Amino acid sequence: MQLSLTQASTWKGLLLLVSCIILWIYVTPTPHDQMSNEELYDNLLYWSHRTLRVARKVYKILDSNLTERICFKNKKNNTCQTTSTHTIKNNEDLLKFIFNISNAWIYPLKILVPAVLTHLDSYDGMLGRAVEINYGNKQVLEGAKILLSRIQQPGIEENYYPNWIDLKELRSSRERTHLRAFCKLFYCLRKDTKKIVCYLRALRNGTTKNKCQE
Repeated sequence: MQLSLTQASTWKGLLLLVSCIILWIYVTPTPHDQMSNEELYDNLLYWSHRTLRVARKVYKILDSNLTERICFKNKKNNTCQTTSTHTIKNNEDLLKFIFNISNAWIYPLKILVPAVLTHLDSYDGMLGRAVEINYGNKQVLEGAKILLSRIQQPGIEENYYPNWIDLKELRSSRERTHLRAFCKLFYCLRKDTKKIVCYLRALRNGTTKNKCQE
């Protein structure tokens, strides 16, 4: 039986609601500012690992099943908006990198959820994964902000805003265009989240050597 537009929209809304409820099951009730530094590092590592795992899964699904290997074919040509050179000298620099990158992803991940709802939500739990990635990034951002505030003067400058020129392509009605945009977004998200995980491990191990650059 074919659903009407109204029924389909209602079903999508319910799916989004259920996805959000499932996420809350895993959320610790302790506010970030009440956690010890060790607890914050554990929390950030948990969410960054989880976000990386989900981003990898979505990228693999896209490349293997939906895009006729568009992701793989365009991989060498992908230039991520967050790509830059970072000089790491101390723990504050590590935390600033984590904070700035997570903050830079707030807007694209906000756009991602409705884009997935429009183009990909009926395929293999994509909508739930998009919601989870968005939530995980916010957890990392908030935790990094608290840690950074404990080792530097108050007042973090949130001034790292890349020019996300490709986001409009996520809304394109042309399948090849929006699928290519999804590929690039998840390719860059995987790279950035992998670096965040690497820098968090460096913080836990007490090393500031910049071994996380490609």
